Amino acid sequence: MVTRLQQVVKGAALNFRRTPAEISAAAARLTAREKQVHDKVAAQAQPTFANTIAPLARLENASGGEAALISFLQNVSTDKQVRDASSEAEKALALSRMTSQMRSDVYGSVKKVLDDTQGLKELAPEDRALAESMARQYRRSGLGLSADQRAKLEHTRKRLIELGIEFSRNTNEADGVELFTRAELAGLPDSYFCERATETVDGVEKFVVTTKYPDLVPVMQMAKSEATRRRMLLAEETRCPENIRLLQEAVALRLDAARQLGYKTHAEFVLEENMAKTPDSVLEFEKDLRQRLD
Repeated sequence: MVTRLQQVVKGAALNFRRTPAEISAAAARLTAREKQVHDKVAAQAQPTFANTIAPLARLENASGGEAALISFLQNVSTDKQVRDASSEAEKALALSRMTSQMRSDVYGSVKKVLDDTQGLKELAPEDRALAESMARQYRRSGLGLSADQRAKLEHTRKRLIELGIEFSRNTNEADGVELFTRAELAGLPDSYFCERATETVDGVEKFVVTTKYPDLVPVMQMAKSEATRRRMLLAEETRCPENIRLLQEAVALRLDAARQLGYKTHAEFVLEENMAKTPDSVLEFEKDLRQRLD
């Protein structure tokens, strides 16, 4: 007999009991579903909103939630094998999404919907906006470039995905550690010290405090000593020195990818989709705000 708890655990809710094998299988199922939908859209003889735009939108809605649940486990699971499997699943899903967004045959179907001006006029405003947004996303993925240029951009974006996964893995796995006396932790409740590890330094007992959130957050919120809070903040912000190299490479690659697409900067590429639209608008807003605050 299946209990209510088992139904919830095996359902769409966040499932902390997922094994590495189940995570890998779920990622494979999502990528297979994505390919199936995209193959069907690409094969449409007469692309329309109903058989092209709508299926792609439904796919994004259906897959996004489950993909997020799978990748979230790398941030919270106490099992390293689960965290590693979740990280690998996120990488596989990201690569699959990137490949799908760069399919010229799928973009061809989407573009035909946009080129049908009469059909666009008959769509509801929301549907028309969705179609236009989807076509824009394909162009931003490089579908307006030549085959050689797309191959170069794909190589760049694959490396960015790899850097992002490695950056996140380092952040999740690395923990800073600081040692404090009880006096330095004044303000923390007695429960904070229950079963907390200690070390003796020069004959003085000190409590081990890590940068894990259950350790970090209470100290930052309740410790009376500014010096203690400063030490913990510094430990948190400097705990992954190996990420500096990754970040430097990612910044350079983001700029390179933006320029491949015809943008001057990565900021210009990103802001095109936001309300501000351009870096100049952001800088002008910031300038105006500073003047008002002076």
